[in-house]
Amino acid sequence: MIENLTRLSKQSTQDKSLVHVSCKKKRGPSTKVGTQVIMKSSTYPNKRHVAHATILGCKSKQLVGGVELGREFIEVQVDQPIDECELLVRERENCRTVGDAFTSGLTIAWPSACIERFSG
Repeated sequence: MIENLTRLSKQSTQDKSLVHVSCKKKRGPSTKVGTQVIMKSSTYPNKRHVAHATILGCKSKQLVGGVELGREFIEVQVDQPIDECELLVRERENCRTVGDAFTSGLTIAWPSACIERFSG
């Protein structure tokens, strides 16, 4: 009985949480500093475009807002928000959304799996 309650509790917690896609591929040439990219939503299904941005860094030890990027994030500057209400994966000083990051001019950490090269 306790086992069933634990399982149900875990399932309900999982249903409410955001689903993030892990980056299983190595960073390619599209993650070079200065590359213009499209940020995709970090919530499942990760297809919705949320902003145009420029890559400013991708070294795992680099600090963004006092936190190391790690292997799955890159530092970007939001150039043009598409969905200003998209929540940031890692909040920064008074920045909770893509629109906040654009307005404040702060750089943000974004999952590299949710970055698409801008082709035009």
